[in-house]
Amino acid sequence: MRGKFASFPELPDGLAIVLTAAAYCLAAWLGDQLLVLELGMDNVVWPEPGLALAAMLLLGWRAWPGVLLGAWAHEAWQWHGQLTGIVWQGACFGMALGILAQTLAGAWLIRRHINRNNPLDSFSHCLAFFVIVVAMTLLGSLIYAAALFLTHLLPQRELVSRACLLWLSSASGTLLFGSMFLIFHQYGWPRQSLESWVEMLAYFGMVTLLTASIFIWWHPTVDTTYPLDMLVLPLVAWAAFRFTTREVILALLLIMWLALWGTRHGGGPYLGYSAYSTLIIMQTYIGILTIVALCVGALTTEQRRIKQELGEQQEQLEQQVRIRTLALEQSHAEVLALSRVDPVTGIANRRSFEESLDGEWRRARRLGTPLGMLMIDIDFFKLYNDHYGHVSGDYCLREVSQAIRSSVRRPQDLVARYGGEEIACLLPDTTEEGVACVAEAVLEAVRDLQLPHVGSSISSIVTISIGGATVSPREVLDSRQLIEAADRELYRAKQSGRNRIEIAGLGHAEPPSASSGENAPPAA
Repeated sequence: MRGKFASFPELPDGLAIVLTAAAYCLAAWLGDQLLVLELGMDNVVWPEPGLALAAMLLLGWRAWPGVLLGAWAHEAWQWHGQLTGIVWQGACFGMALGILAQTLAGAWLIRRHINRNNPLDSFSHCLAFFVIVVAMTLLGSLIYAAALFLTHLLPQRELVSRACLLWLSSASGTLLFGSMFLIFHQYGWPRQSLESWVEMLAYFGMVTLLTASIFIWWHPTVDTTYPLDMLVLPLVAWAAFRFTTREVILALLLIMWLALWGTRHGGGPYLGYSAYSTLIIMQTYIGILTIVALCVGALTTEQRRIKQELGEQQEQLEQQVRIRTLALEQSHAEVLALSRVDPVTGIANRRSFEESLDGEWRRARRLGTPLGMLMIDIDFFKLYNDHYGHVSGDYCLREVSQAIRSSVRRPQDLVARYGGEEIACLLPDTTEEGVACVAEAVLEAVRDLQLPHVGSSISSIVTISIGGATVSPREVLDSRQLIEAADRELYRAKQSGRNRIEIAGLGHAEPPSASSGENAPPAA
């Protein structure tokens, strides 16, 4: 999860304690060798409190014996030449308790108020981390100074100044090195492209050049002492915007080491001050630079995360919109299909027929092909409804419609309910002979249903009358003339006795067949 401390692979408690103690001692020894202005002086910053805090956050509460053991071992080695006996042991244990107390307090406060989130992944978490570091290091420095005072290693007149110096060293070191361990654990070793490596090397080259120019090669006089040390801030901000917080920490470490080395060898803007004043100024400079750099890094990290989350949300929203659009299109297609289908018969409705007629009419006019049509009516359908009921009437209408549709086989042909018991067949690119052929197939299909019809005066089964016509749209102005022609032929078929076909131009009629039981005279 973003921002969470990922735990180390599960280690045995004993091994975790030993590793913590060894790392603490190593960090303290490196600090004594590299982070001092003069031999015999206190460190400018302490890296070991930062390591202890990171170990407590990453390894859990089980690491506290390692912190205590490492702190005691380091203090015992540092003071073994000045003290002996019980005083030596008590002083070392008291100072180690101060380190442990501040580490436990800091880890507890971070877990409680930042909820185990990475304290450097947002600006608000970063500010909370700074406040916690200030509070925990103040507690540890007071206990440390008290241990020195109670064992008579620190005079009373130096108690406050010594406690402030210890607090600045511990706070600056915890901010810088604690952040370094947490950030490197989160990001790991850089895995960049070749272009990014080139840019990164060029950046650190510029940081080295500028910092060396300020702290190593510049030897100001009393009249030329300028606050040029803050010129490195734009480069630190560049690292925050172009890279990650990991590169910001690396830049801070490089600036700190070059500043210490140059000041120790007589360069930089802090010449002319006493050793104690220079130490205080250097601690303050490193602390301020670390706070500003980490705040800028946290802001850019938070901005990148928000931008990424917004991009992910936008992508999810676009995906949901696409899914919803497809669903709406599918629903629209289903509604459109339902709006074009007659619910009783299951064939096309009047609206679909008129749209198809308009399209086929324009196509036939463009291509110069004929357009045929059948107008079909169920004989004596009102009497059928009166005798069998409307439910049976709907069933009869549906069966006749399906039989007609099964007889019209071409994909471009259309069978539609025109109105009431009338059914229309639109037959593109069909001559009079083709219309007659289709009409005969339709007539036979309905007869084959053998639906009983006791109310019919011409047959004992359901029959139909068919009128057909074919026109050339190039010679006829309006498609209504085709409908009127087919309707006239249907009227002729009904007037001629029903159960027959009438095609305009052919005069074709289908006589009653013996198998149909049609013995009654035609009705009007």
